Amino acid sequence: MLQRLIHRKARYRFRGSLARSVLCCTLLGCLMVVNLSRVSAQQVVDQILTQVNDEMITRTDLLWSIALDPEAPGPAGPVDSDLLRRKLEVMIDERLIAQEAVRLPGAEVTRDEIDKERAALIKRFKNEAQFRERVGSVGLTPQKIDEIIRERILIDRFADFRFRSFVLVTEPEIKRYYEETYAPALRARGQVPPPVDNETVRNGIAAILKQEKVNQEIERWLTSARQRADIVQLAEP
Repeated sequence: MLQRLIHRKARYRFRGSLARSVLCCTLLGCLMVVNLSRVSAQQVVDQILTQVNDEMITRTDLLWSIALDPEAPGPAGPVDSDLLRRKLEVMIDERLIAQEAVRLPGAEVTRDEIDKERAALIKRFKNEAQFRERVGSVGLTPQKIDEIIRERILIDRFADFRFRSFVLVTEPEIKRYYEETYAPALRARGQVPPPVDNETVRNGIAAILKQEKVNQEIERWLTSARQRADIVQLAEP
């Protein structure tokens, strides 16, 4: 999943136009109410944290992202502010990519694709009961889970189309990685490394190197996308 490739610490500054900045002043710390006419006084409203072009990221969005991350602590109790900030950066990147992904031809996602991706997601947790408990603790409905999965599928498609299909790994690169990284690591564990022309070894090294190159391309693209985008921070997570 591309979503796992772009986890990293915040290192970008938010920017926006003057008009957006004026809007921020009125919205900072405010609460967003969706479909106000339908919302009762007893319902909990949501806090807008960041605007990415014309889309909003709320605190609930962050909690949902945490709930769907098996490596993150449970979102039901108090959540560490550093984790929230990291998740916000990840979600900004995801929104930027998703906004480009919907422009690709064939952006439709089938029911079978969603079901398959959901099954793979659940398998990353200890068991299905843990998954159900986490999503239930933050009010993640099956319909909303499907929406999030659909967006992640589009993000992965964009990565395949925009980055993976153009990345090549050469024989010298495979040999260098074998000599400088792969073989020394096995010898350090007291193992005899298989020869570099072993098909399994070569394919494994090629996959590692290709992913590293894809990650680098994604980072470059995101740096440029952030510079072009209208990203406005409205509140701290």
